[in-house]
Amino acid sequence: MRLVEIGRFGAPYALKGGLRFRGEPVVLHLERVYVEGHGWRAIEDLYRVGEELVVHLAGVTDRTLAEALVGLRVYAEVADLPPLEEGRYYYFALIGLPVYVEGRQVGEVVDILDAGAQDVLIIRGVGERLRDRAERLVPLQAPYVRVEEGGIHLDPIPGLFASCATPSSPFSPTSSAPGWRSPS
Repeated sequence: MRLVEIGRFGAPYALKGGLRFRGEPVVLHLERVYVEGHGWRAIEDLYRVGEELVVHLAGVTDRTLAEALVGLRVYAEVADLPPLEEGRYYYFALIGLPVYVEGRQVGEVVDILDAGAQDVLIIRGVGERLRDRAERLVPLQAPYVRVEEGGIHLDPIPGLFASCATPSSPFSPTSSAPGWRSPS
């Protein structure tokens, strides 16, 4: 059994044990969720109130019981998640994938940041030098990022990874840009 976090419970809703749900809409397709510190709970009812989702769980019958769950993480079993259409991915499935630029591994996805307008991959570099192992932020958007079998492939972005630096790039340490000195 593999659990993935799908959200958190927000404030109680009304008096009969409803909880606002803050997280992935995948909860709409689930019959049960795992609640941090409370185990599995069946979803008895789920509906929208404006833009918010409200969840009613088995055994949570009043506002007092719901208040005890506010802020707790909510998980789903991977096997319970609905399949996605081709070319779409659950973000948890991208974490840990190797990242390649021009066929060379430059890092690994360690997290995905919700940056509002677009999500951002957090990639921890690989290499012998400290700067090679730094974390880099890359917008998760086509055509620059392709999720393929065995990893994520990025188009070269000058200055982002050492293999992408070009002599004319201001990010390259061998550039003649102000502030850089060529190695002698």
